Amino acid sequence: MRTYLRVLAYGKPYFWMGGLAIGALFLYTLFNTFSLLSAIPFLEILFFQQGAVPAPPETSFSWLDAGSWKDHAYYQLLMVTQEIGPIQMLWYFCGILFLTITLKSIFRYTAAWFISPLEQGIMENMRNHLFSHTSSLGLSFYTKKRKGDMISTMVSDVQVVQEAITGTAQSVIREPIMMVFLLITLIFISWQLTLFVLFLLPATGYFINRISRSLRKRGRRGQDTLSRLVSTLDEFISGIRIVKAFQSENYEQAKYQQHNRDYTRTMVGIRRRVDSASPVSEILSIGVICLIILYAGHLILEEGAYGPRKAEFIGFLVIFSQLLSPIKTFSNSLARIQKGIAAYQRIELLLDEKPHIQEVEKPLSLEGFHEEIRFEDIHFSYPNHPVLHGVSFSVKKGQTVALVGPSGAGKSTLVDLIPRFYDPAGGSILIDGKDIRQVKIADLRALIGNVTQEGILFHDTVFANIAYGQPETALEKVMEAAKMAHAHEFIQELPEGYQTVIGERGTALSGGQRQRLSIARAILRDPDVLILDEATSNLDTASERLVQDALTALMEDRTSIVIAHRLSTILQADEILVLEAGKIIERGRHQDLLLQNGLYRTLFDMQFQS
Repeated sequence: MRTYLRVLAYGKPYFWMGGLAIGALFLYTLFNTFSLLSAIPFLEILFFQQGAVPAPPETSFSWLDAGSWKDHAYYQLLMVTQEIGPIQMLWYFCGILFLTITLKSIFRYTAAWFISPLEQGIMENMRNHLFSHTSSLGLSFYTKKRKGDMISTMVSDVQVVQEAITGTAQSVIREPIMMVFLLITLIFISWQLTLFVLFLLPATGYFINRISRSLRKRGRRGQDTLSRLVSTLDEFISGIRIVKAFQSENYEQAKYQQHNRDYTRTMVGIRRRVDSASPVSEILSIGVICLIILYAGHLILEEGAYGPRKAEFIGFLVIFSQLLSPIKTFSNSLARIQKGIAAYQRIELLLDEKPHIQEVEKPLSLEGFHEEIRFEDIHFSYPNHPVLHGVSFSVKKGQTVALVGPSGAGKSTLVDLIPRFYDPAGGSILIDGKDIRQVKIADLRALIGNVTQEGILFHDTVFANIAYGQPETALEKVMEAAKMAHAHEFIQELPEGYQTVIGERGTALSGGQRQRLSIARAILRDPDVLILDEATSNLDTASERLVQDALTALMEDRTSIVIAHRLSTILQADEILVLEAGKIIERGRHQDLLLQNGLYRTLFDMQFQS
C-alpha cells in the first residue's frame, strides 16, 4: 500500500478536490445507508396488523442504549401509522425513499466530478516527472539502457498504472466508508449477528489477499515480458536494412513470436486470477449469508434470543447483502492495484537512476569564451573499458584543433567531455581558467555548438529543426542561417519550403541535405566553441564539397575542435592531435606531421594513395 500512496502523492496539487470528493462520498454513503435502513420500518408497517394497538416500550428512553432507541422509534412509527393509516404512511415512505436515493445519486456524481481531475492529474504529473527525470540523466545511462525497455516503461507501465488509478481511486475511498457505515448500521440492528459476521469475514479477506499477492508477481512478470517484446520490435525496425540484407526475417519473426507467446501466457494467467477474485468473493459471501440465515433462524425460531421483529432480520440480510458489494468491489480494486503496483515498481527503477552529471551547489557563471580551453591529464573509462590515459592539450580562442586517429582511439569521448556529457575519471578541463565541473551546465552548453556525423534531425518542419531550442526566432534569421549553410536553395524546392515536415530523423532528405540543416542549426545558435564530429564522413564527394563549404563558413572566427576521418578537411588546422589507444602520440600542423613519418603519415598515405 505504501507504493500506492507514493503514486497518489503525484496528485498533491489536486488534494483539495480529493477532500471535496471524500465529503461528497461521505454524504453519498450516509444517504445510501439511510435508504437501506428505511426498509426496516417499511417492513414493520407491512407486518403491523391493522387495528392492533402498539405495545408501549417496557423501558424508559435512554440515549446510550441502542435497544431503547429502536423500541421507542418503532412505537412512535406504529402510533403514527395507526393514526394516519398504513396507505398514507407508505406514501410518506416512498417520498422519503425517492428523496434519499436522489440525493445519494447527486452526491455520487459530485464525487466523481471532483475525483476525475485528481486521477488524471496524478498521471499527468507522473508522466511529467518521469520524462523530466529521464531527460536529466547523462549519456552513460542511455548507452547501457535498451531503448525498447525505456519505451515500455514510459508508455506501457504508465498505462497500467493509469488503469489502476483511474479505475480504483474512487473505489478505494468510497468502499471503506461504505463498509464502515454499513457495519455500524448492522451493529445497531443486532450486535450478536454482526459479531458472528465479523468472525466469518476474515476467511474472505485471506483468499482475496492470496489472489492479490499472486497478481503482483504475475503483473511484474507481465511487464518484463512486454518490455522484451517492445525491445525486439524496436531493434527490428531500427535495423530493418540489416535484417533485409542478411535475409533474417524468419529469425526475427521467430524471436518476436517467442516473446509474444511468453507475454500471452503471462497475461492469460493474470486475467484468470483477476477474474477469479469476483467469483471467489461471491462464493464466500453467499456462504456467509447462508450461515447467517442458519444462525439467526435458529435464534428466532427456537430460542427467541434475537427478538420478535422479523423485519429487523430481513433488514439485516438486505443491508448485509449491500455490504458484500463494496467488499467485492474493493477486492477487485485491490487486484487491479496490484497490477499497477508491479508496473510502478518498474517505473521506480527508472526513477531511482541518478544523474551522473551533477551541478555543484553554488556554480560559477560562465559568460562567453575569451582565452582557452585546457585539458589537463585527462583519464576516462567506460565500465570495464579504459579509454583515455593522461591526455593534455589546449585550444586557444579562434584556433582550429583537429583530432585524428583510428577507431576506438578516444576522439569522440574526448569531445563529449567538453559539454559534460561525461565527467573525466581523472584530470580536469578548464575554460578560461574555470574547471567546467564548477560552472553552470546551462552556461557551459550555451557556448558550444555540435555538428555530428549522423546529422540528427526531428520529425518536424525544416524551420523547427533549424530553430531547435529557439522557437521564437524570426523566419528571416532562419533563412539567413540556411543560406550560410548552403541549404536555402534545396529548402525552397521542398513542397512547403521551410514548413515542410522532413520525417523521422530527416528521412525525407539526403545525407548532405541533413548535414546542411544541422550546420544551419549550429550557425543560428552562434556558438563560441564549435565541435565537429566527423561531419562529412558519410557523404559522397558532391555533398561533401557543399557541406565543407558550409562548415568553412560556420568555423570562421570561431574556436573549433574537429574530429576528422577525411584528412583533406583538416589540412589548414592550427594543430592536429593524433590519438592512439587513448593517448596523444603526435601533434603539430599538417606538414610537420608528414615529416615525422608516424601514424599520421601512414593514415595520410592510405587515403591519398588509394
